[in-house]
Parts: sequence; structure tokens; C-alpha cells
Amino acid sequence: MDYSTVRTERVGDVGVITLNRPEKMNAINRALIADLDAAIHASEEDGTRALILTGAGRGFCAGADLTPKPGEGHTPGNETLLKKGMPLGYPSLLLRRFPRPTIAAVNGAAVGAGFGLALACDIRIASESARFSAIFAKRALTPDYGCTQLLPMAVGMSRAMELMYTGDIIDAREAERIGLVNYVMPDDEFTEYVMQFAQKLASGPSVAHAMTKRMAYSAHTRNLEEQLWIEGQASQVSGMSEDRAEGVKAFLEKREPVFQGR
Repeated sequence: MDYSTVRTERVGDVGVITLNRPEKMNAINRALIADLDAAIHASEEDGTRALILTGAGRGFCAGADLTPKPGEGHTPGNETLLKKGMPLGYPSLLLRRFPRPTIAAVNGAAVGAGFGLALACDIRIASESARFSAIFAKRALTPDYGCTQLLPMAVGMSRAMELMYTGDIIDAREAERIGLVNYVMPDDEFTEYVMQFAQKLASGPSVAHAMTKRMAYSAHTRNLEEQLWIEGQASQVSGMSEDRAEGVKAFLEKREPVFQGR
């Protein structure tokens, strides 16, 4: 499928979605929302086993486009509700619901709504050039794209409130220090490292990955006993997968398993 504001690529079982408005630091407008929606759904349908989200040029995503032509800016929340039946910032929900591992490859500024997109991914890997900001307060706005839930989950409530109250920009090393990103890589090693990491995840047991993701992100809605029951049920299901049989066979044969995602 052709897109005007994102690029898609498939490398083996790894899918890559690149936000592609480099002249605007990949700021979000109506077209990008529609293209990102379609690209995420297409990645799910084609069996992608790990998904990378990144940005073209110098930025990851500068948030909502504040300098659009009339009718081309970010879709208002009421229009999103009426036309899609979805909330403002719903691309973050699509990423969180994606049934395979997702990686935000943050190659530059991740600001505002773009920060929310990065937070919605399971894992964040930053280049040394990356910068992060929940910049909403500097525009007298409340956070969106899931930041009020996802940021406290990532760094704890006190640190998250500081970042949201101040709108301060932090660099990649500070983001790593506070647990916002998993790894920081030199710019010239960044792309290769992200792909190697994604391929490692894509070679894993996709059925178990999907169930692990769903249980982990919904765990806060249950007490420990309820979670143990859910884990037991999931174990029964994953235990019937083809990959489980391969895992046992590989253990007995003293070799690395070769999972097929089934």
C-alpha cells in the first residue's frame, strides 16, 4: 500500500514504520494519522513478529503539526470520535494493542504527541541525538497520546509529574538514567543495533509474546490471585503451540530453538 506520510519496510519477520515528514520533524497531521493507522493494521495482518517505529531525518516526531495549511492539521478530538469512534491520540492505543513486540527507535526529538507514541511502544532505544519532552505545559495544554498513563508507568509518578509540569527537554542519557529508554546507542551504530534487537525479538515465540504482552499491560486491573489464574490459563494455551513443542525439542537436543511464531 502507498502512503504519503509514512514509509514501510519488511526485513524478514521485522516490520519498520518510518514517520516520513522530515521537513516538519515528522509532526502529526491528518494524513499521518490515517497512514499510521493503516500501516499498523497492515503490519498486524501480514504476520509481522516485531515492529519498529522510527522517524525520517533528524527527528522522531515533533508532536502535532502547529503550522498546517487550513484543514491539514491534527484531527480534533471531537472529529476523531465522530468519524472513527476513537479517542484523541488513538494511534498510541493501536501500538499498545499490537500483538507483537514494538520498539520505538528514537532517532531525534520525541516531543508532545510524538513522546506519547514512543511511550506506547514496549521498548525504547535512543540514539545519542535523541531528545524527549512532554512539552504540553509550555503550550498551556494538558498531555495527550496516553502520556498521563504511559509516562508514570515508565518512570514512576513523581518523575513523570515533574516532566509533565515543566515540559523540560531531557537528553538520551538522562532518559536512560531514569528508565525512560532501554538503551542509548551512538548515532552511527543506532540503526544496525535496533534492527538486530528487533530480529532477536522476531525470532521468539510469537504466541507466548502476544499473551505475555496482554497480561503484563492489564495486570494492574487484577490482584495477585487473579493474575495467577490468568497466567495459568495462558500457560495452557501457549503450551499447545508449535513453538512450545520446538522449545522442548531444542532443549532435549541441546541447541537453540527455531521458532516459527505459531
